[in-house]
Amino acid sequence: MSPLNAVFRLSLAVLVKSRRTLMIGVLCFLPVLGSAFGTAFMLSGIAQQEVTGFSLTSFIIVNGYVHVLLLVVTLFYGTALVSDELEDKTITYLFIRPVSKSTIYLGKYLAYLVAAAMLLLPSALLCFLIAMTADPPGESSRHLPILFQDLAVLSIGIAAYGSLYAVIGAVTKRPVFVGLAFTFIWETLVTFIPGYLSKLTIKHHLSALLPHAVSQRGIIGLFESPTSPSTAVIVLLLATAGFLALGAWAFTNREYVLEQ
Repeated sequence: MSPLNAVFRLSLAVLVKSRRTLMIGVLCFLPVLGSAFGTAFMLSGIAQQEVTGFSLTSFIIVNGYVHVLLLVVTLFYGTALVSDELEDKTITYLFIRPVSKSTIYLGKYLAYLVAAAMLLLPSALLCFLIAMTADPPGESSRHLPILFQDLAVLSIGIAAYGSLYAVIGAVTKRPVFVGLAFTFIWETLVTFIPGYLSKLTIKHHLSALLPHAVSQRGIIGLFESPTSPSTAVIVLLLATAGFLALGAWAFTNREYVLEQ
């Protein structure tokens, strides 16, 4: 077994069994519950006639997942890749093994990718399947390409945000608070500033890839300046690679002192 694979499997096993995963799993169930309630209202005739299963799914995916849940999941997973080892005082056990620090960092990041994807993507898929029962037969298959695009956007978001929050976890003492401040000030408030400043956020480029009309994007859609999907993909991939390289470098070169 290669060192990278060993670190990946060990880290994934720890993540899956952690209380953090249980809490995040509960959070990922909430939009599924919202989709079920919304679908029940549509089937019972309580909801307005213009509301469809697909429009409900679009609203939940854009506003519930991309704008909120994606940030929460990646923040609490990404910042913990290094900080949990420091808090549990287990980081020294990693360093004494004959594995490079960059390999350890990459293996833990890959484990995070799998854990986050296992929670977010099936949850979004369930929202779609439940809500589409309120639409006529055949509508779900017609909208499948859009669902796959949504899942791809979430996957890219998991990679991009995770690489960013992992850097914050590797270089700061209170990564969750720093990550929360960054999320609310930069990734949220800056998004509402008209012009080109919002293009410096990850959320802007993820929104550029969403296959949904502006009317389904909530109030944020009114403030977005256009970016081509190809440009958005390139920026997100470069940002992910850059943050991942920066995090590995910081993890390799920083001296971690365990608090007594």
